[in-house]
Amino acid sequence: MLVLTERGSDREGKRRRIAALLVVLGGLIGSWGVGGVLASDPIGYGVPVWPFADTADRAENALLTSVVPAVRGNLPVNQAGVQVLRRTTAYGSAFWTLKLEVDGETRCREVAVGLTVSSRRVECS
Repeated sequence: MLVLTERGSDREGKRRRIAALLVVLGGLIGSWGVGGVLASDPIGYGVPVWPFADTADRAENALLTSVVPAVRGNLPVNQAGVQVLRRTTAYGSAFWTLKLEVDGETRCREVAVGLTVSSRRVECS
C-alpha cells in the first residue's frame, strides 16, 4: 500500500497551531495587564464589580453614589462616614476631596463633577 501526502499541509497545520497558541497567550497576558490596572482603582475606572473590586470597593462605590447628588448640587454632605476635606471649582467643574470610612478602612477620593462625574483615589492629607 502506498500513501502519498503533501509536505506543505503538515507544515501549514503546525504554523496555524503555533499562531493560535501565540494569540491565546497574548490574550491572556493582555487580560492580566488590563485586569491589574482595573483592580488598582475599580471605582475610578467604572468597574466596581467582581473580580476587580472587593467588598470594600463596592461599599465605597455605594457610599460615593449616595454622596454625588450633594456634590452635584453643592449642598452639605450629611452622610455618615463621609467628611469633606476640600472643595474647589475650576474649568466649569466642582472638585471635592472626600474622606470615606468604608468597612473599617479610611479612603480618600477626589470627585470631579461637571457634565459627568469622575473620581480618583488620592492620599488622605
